[in-house]
Amino acid sequence: MGNETPARVTGYYVVFPYIPEDSMENNPYMRNIAKNEDWPLLATASPRDMYEGTIKMFMDYAATSLEHMEHLEQTKGETRTFENTVEPLLHDEYEVNYAFQTLLLKMVTDWSDTHNNMINADMHHVTIMWARDMFEKLTAPAFQAAIKEMYDKKDGLDEWQLRLLEWYILELKANGHDRQDEKTRKILGSWNRFIDQYRSKYITNVMATNDQHKFVLQDKSALADAPPHILQTLAADQSKWETGPWVGYMAPRRIFALMQYCGDRQIRAGAWEKWISKASFEHDFYNNSINIEELRHNNEGMAKVLGYTSTSEHRLANKMATSPETVRSMIQALERRVRPVFMDRMDAWRNYVHNNHLMSGDLYPHDLFYVCRKEAFAHYDVNHLDLMNYFPFWPTFENVTSVIGQLFNLTFKDITNTNLERAHPDAKIFAVADTSSGHHLGRLYVDPYDRQNKLCDWTTLLGRTESKERGLDKLVYLVGAASAPANGQPSLLHYEQLQRLLFHVGRSVQMLLSRAPYRDIAVPWAPFHASDWDSLDMFPTFCQFFLNKPNLLQAIASPHIKTGAQLHDDTAESTSLALSRASLFETYRTLFWSDFDLTLFEMEDRRQKFWLDLYRELHKEYFPWRLQRNDYQPCSFMPIFSRVPHYSGYYSKLWSEMLALDIHETFRLEGDESKTGERLKTLLLNKGAGDVAKELYRRFQGRDPSVGPICDFYDPPPFEEHQRLEENFS
Repeated sequence: MGNETPARVTGYYVVFPYIPEDSMENNPYMRNIAKNEDWPLLATASPRDMYEGTIKMFMDYAATSLEHMEHLEQTKGETRTFENTVEPLLHDEYEVNYAFQTLLLKMVTDWSDTHNNMINADMHHVTIMWARDMFEKLTAPAFQAAIKEMYDKKDGLDEWQLRLLEWYILELKANGHDRQDEKTRKILGSWNRFIDQYRSKYITNVMATNDQHKFVLQDKSALADAPPHILQTLAADQSKWETGPWVGYMAPRRIFALMQYCGDRQIRAGAWEKWISKASFEHDFYNNSINIEELRHNNEGMAKVLGYTSTSEHRLANKMATSPETVRSMIQALERRVRPVFMDRMDAWRNYVHNNHLMSGDLYPHDLFYVCRKEAFAHYDVNHLDLMNYFPFWPTFENVTSVIGQLFNLTFKDITNTNLERAHPDAKIFAVADTSSGHHLGRLYVDPYDRQNKLCDWTTLLGRTESKERGLDKLVYLVGAASAPANGQPSLLHYEQLQRLLFHVGRSVQMLLSRAPYRDIAVPWAPFHASDWDSLDMFPTFCQFFLNKPNLLQAIASPHIKTGAQLHDDTAESTSLALSRASLFETYRTLFWSDFDLTLFEMEDRRQKFWLDLYRELHKEYFPWRLQRNDYQPCSFMPIFSRVPHYSGYYSKLWSEMLALDIHETFRLEGDESKTGERLKTLLLNKGAGDVAKELYRRFQGRDPSVGPICDFYDPPPFEEHQRLEENFS
């Protein structure tokens, strides 16, 4: 626990873990999985059966893994094959992963204990246990020697087995598990221990300041154009989300909802001031400044022991970008194009505010979240609330899958009425097939609506991979957070929810199309060092950009539920342009934080620059307003500092957009959607993480990624917007 060791130790207490008495005989959830039954018990298995059963399966797997490592150690010199070294573990891992992912689905959608803190604690502990047990094998010298020997010989290995061994080797090397000398292992252990310690302190300090400040809105006029899902997010009482009051406090989901939709400038300014000073010099006990420097110091030390010059070089070694230099080139190319656009747009935002008498004085960050969105829709005369009437959930879902089906030769068949168990009656189940090959890809479980005992926001889980030897197909779970139908009206999607739907349908299709037989290489999972997860969101982001293509936006829209009118050409064009325009401020902020993240961790010696000095320098370079006196936002910037493997990885959002828009441009230039879609599917998506992403992308494009399309997206060439409108109208 990190407590100080007493000067004189007189004895120890050994506390053994609680071991559930569950087994296949008395636990239906475990029995269902062990007998390779077709579908999980989402309704009839109790939460207790699912949780205790999964914990017991973890423990059984850990014991099996330990015994297998001992066997490998005792039989040194014997011939090692994939079948006698790796397969015994993969057999049990399949069942454990299936149980764990299905448990997560149940916990976030239909758990009996609705107290969020309790569920989060349970999820945290079970996730830590899963991660520890799954990757303990990589620390065993006998297992390391065996997989290296097999990988070097390559005898009798197919491409998937070879890639899995390569993935294991990359992961254990990146973590230093291959270092066997006692001195190096002690040094690495020390670095890791301090990294965990200061990361925990950083997170604890941020969480401790979440509830210190609340901003209450009593008058709905302050949220005049907020869509239902924003009102529900901010509601103090979920049963009274339409009438209020509404509360913003220091948690990301609420604070950014408040920033975007609250019309009261004073409240926005107050909330933003508290947000950017969280866990900083404004808090004596919860100041994260020293924790940032300690995280830099210890990660730098670990990277150098592993043979890297900096934390960035270590983190990016196995990513698609491959090096800090590549990421720097992308950031600089975007900065050259986007910064002038941002500065010009500042004038447009000032004019909009002045002409509409919204506020006086200059604009600041707490204004831009609100003004950027408002100005974009006013500029193109788009009513974002009325737009929702074109997008009822299930018709939109069917249209989205129809478009994806046409692009990639897929079919989605509703099989909900085949008596398969569902955690909630709102859920639907679809069988997905590839019409080109006739191959059944798997089944997609969709739980669409937000509700009181539903814990998470939008997410997608790979329930299980296909197993021919077990006779089981692939299962993917898509969990949505759309507003539930009410008063006889269907669930209508706001454009923000529509973006999330497109992203997660894209993620689901990505998982379904992967032919990898092993979970670890099904897709490039984050946060593993061995995975090039900067490419993970490429295809989901490609689908998300359907909204920015007028013809695709029309294809996924339904007739207006009140008037029955179709989404008109000029409305689709204006909407696509408005959505692009509305995203500029957030994209520019992402560019800033990507630069800060990379610069902070690519230093070979952290003492070259204190984090706050770097933050102030970059802020002055990027933004036209003066930094607020108490702006210490890195002290609470969890997306960077709370996730150690993600250091220097904040660029991945822009990288995914670059890849996605590059693919869209290829579709446009080739002009044969079916042919291009089939090539993307077979050369890239079917491979999952079966090869490095950079090589897969080259096979599809015949070249490296181009930064041109993303630059053109945020900085259109002269007259392009006008030409696009003219072409559409003609």
